[in-house]
Amino acid sequence: MLRGGTAALLRAASGGGHGQGTSLAQPLEPSLLRFLVCPLSKRPLRYEEATNELINEELGIAYPIIDGIPNMIPEAARTTQKKPPAEGSKESEQ
Repeated sequence: MLRGGTAALLRAASGGGHGQGTSLAQPLEPSLLRFLVCPLSKRPLRYEEATNELINEELGIAYPIIDGIPNMIPEAARTTQKKPPAEGSKESEQ
């Protein structure tokens, strides 16, 4: 999934992981977003600063970011509120 340089970027973005000693949530390094895609849909993700998560709006899931490192294991993702289908779409007519 991640190769050499990207893994180093993740470590750098998280402060290197050397005894930080803080319990504050570390935000995601914005430059990492261009490398990260959803492991299920292979589509880009949106960073939600308020919840410190990576959001896949298409699938309605959110991946947590822990100590500045995204946990992109599908089982770790939570379900988000999906928008109802637009009026006139096939799904709303059934």
